[in-house]
Amino acid sequence: MTKHHKKRPWVELIVETSEDIADAVSDFLVSALSRGVYIEDLEEMVEEDGFTTRIHAYLSREDLESGMLKTIEGYFLALEELYSDLPVISWSTRAVVEEDWSENWKKYFKPLRIGKSIVIKPSWEQFVPKEDDILIDIDPGRAFGVGTHASTSLMLEAMEDLWNERPWADGNVVDMWPECLDVGTGTGILGIAAAKLGSKSVLCLDIDLDAVETARENCLRNHVHHVVSVSNTPVWQVEGPYDIVLANIDKETLTFLASDLTRLVKKRGRLVLSGFLADKADSIADVYGRHNMKVLQTNIDKIEGQWACMIMAPADGGT
Repeated sequence: MTKHHKKRPWVELIVETSEDIADAVSDFLVSALSRGVYIEDLEEMVEEDGFTTRIHAYLSREDLESGMLKTIEGYFLALEELYSDLPVISWSTRAVVEEDWSENWKKYFKPLRIGKSIVIKPSWEQFVPKEDDILIDIDPGRAFGVGTHASTSLMLEAMEDLWNERPWADGNVVDMWPECLDVGTGTGILGIAAAKLGSKSVLCLDIDLDAVETARENCLRNHVHHVVSVSNTPVWQVEGPYDIVLANIDKETLTFLASDLTRLVKKRGRLVLSGFLADKADSIADVYGRHNMKVLQTNIDKIEGQWACMIMAPADGGT
């Protein structure tokens, strides 16, 4: 029996800006909405205003009710003040239904290689992997997380390094393959990667029911549903502990969940965090330091230099 989703109304935010600040604008929108954007290069359509980039973002009814559009407008006004000597930004909105924009994603999401061997492939694209490639087949559906955002790429790179090093093993063969928890899973991309890297069990959590459904579908698509479970159980109700805890979510939520995320890390385990800007890394380190966690490594994205990822361990757990 085929499942039919009710078409949800959305507001499309269309932003035209210059190349100089397009990355900052798109990163702000992704962080504010916890949802992907897609970007058009206007190279051949540049007009007198000098805009070279068009960004499309989407606001749900809940976003509108929470005043998110007002927050975004405030950000744009601040940009105009900061760059008063440039033609900074032009924006408009229009009402759309879900299918209008979910299909638009497909034009801009192409196979993407991350780290040494991880390849993220849209479900509708053909790709021939190399012998050692770890291929992750993703359909974003109505969730966030397809590997194109710097924070997701940073998480995947850190995971690949960790699974190769296996710092939790402690010489015990039984413990060679970790139990993993992914908090705020979105499309399930990190949980699927954990399974394909060799985790013996993975629990993916998300409070968004659309994300839970999308993640389950992606687990089936990648044949890891026997390893990965997806749930909307709140993280504070999870028992644990886990060898690896992953959380790619915004700074405020990471701060709010610090006690639960740290509680769920085994003594020799690792906590991997991203979703925050590099200039907030010290603040995150301070918060988690108060929960007995030490920073082992901080990685900054190489392309934009704006996003950070931290690998942490219990301060009394050894290295």
